Amino acid sequence: MKMEFTRRRIGWIVAFVLLLIAAVWILFAWFVHRSRYIYSGTVETREIEIGSKVGGRVTDVPVEEGQSVRTGALLVRFECDALKAQRAQAAAAVDEAQADMDRMLRGNRPEEIQQAEATSKALRAELDAAENGPRQQDIDQAKADYAAAKADAADAEVFFRRMETLARRDIISRQQLDDARDKRDATAQKAEALRQHLELLKAGTRVEDLKAAQERYRQAEAAAVLSRKGFRKEDIDAARGRLAEAQGKVAELDVTLKEAELLSPADSLVEVVSVRPGDLIPPGQIVVMLLEPSQLWVKVYIAETELSHVHVGQSAKVKVDGISGRSFSGSVEQVASQAEFLPRNVQTRDDREHQVFGIKVHVNNSDGTLKSGMSATVELE
Repeated sequence: MKMEFTRRRIGWIVAFVLLLIAAVWILFAWFVHRSRYIYSGTVETREIEIGSKVGGRVTDVPVEEGQSVRTGALLVRFECDALKAQRAQAAAAVDEAQADMDRMLRGNRPEEIQQAEATSKALRAELDAAENGPRQQDIDQAKADYAAAKADAADAEVFFRRMETLARRDIISRQQLDDARDKRDATAQKAEALRQHLELLKAGTRVEDLKAAQERYRQAEAAAVLSRKGFRKEDIDAARGRLAEAQGKVAELDVTLKEAELLSPADSLVEVVSVRPGDLIPPGQIVVMLLEPSQLWVKVYIAETELSHVHVGQSAKVKVDGISGRSFSGSVEQVASQAEFLPRNVQTRDDREHQVFGIKVHVNNSDGTLKSGMSATVELE
């Protein structure tokens, strides 16, 4: 009886130990499973939207959807002949401003000084003539010229009357009459012009003409003095400002011209091309959509209670449903700083009511195996 009780007691002890071992094993397995932190998400990639600030008529689209392009590859070219013409004009203005600036800095050459002084002297003589008025000799000569022209006009009128009479009698041809008329008209016009010239000489120089002559001489004399003395600092500063303004215009047009050719900013995959040659595109419109395979990540969502186990730089393994037996290395790139409701496309309605934090896990996709939109499982260390 006593031996049977002892055997039962040993059996209970053994059973208890086995149950304890099983419980410990279950707890260990649960801990290991929890320490891996497995989440589900979708593979996403960086999208690059390409557009132009200037727009215009599309002339060339050398890429197609699904094509891989390298950094700097031409995607779309716009018509830019007008911009090139403006750029050429701006470049010419820069050359002119630079030459003006160089001339001011080095000073005027002797021949430039002589030219300025000669111009000043010529305009001084013109001003003197305007102030003194016409000479009596000029008036007498004008009277004589007018008298001679008036006599010629009278003779031409008499001759025309005679030819007109002969023409009515059909003695001369119509052409001879026309020639006589033309001569009469020409001599009459000449006489009238000489009469007006004589009247101007008699009237003397008008006030407005005198003022105009004075202003022309003042400007020419100032230029001559400046050419001898050299340029003032304010003049040089003004020339330097004009040069800087012209250079700025060229730089602005260079930037605008760059917008006429859209280039790929990175090695990418052409996802969408929404234009064709001949299309007229407004400024700012997106014309090409690119995907950058090297910038690939999986977006997952974790509960607030698990947030303390996640940090930026944490290692991760990523598996996708379409590629069995292979995992991809990754790391936590971003942890959201603000909670959000679980997205509508994740799990059940009850789960969507919970607040979670978005985690961005960067994935190494150097061989380009992963594609945007694949379902993925993320296992955090």
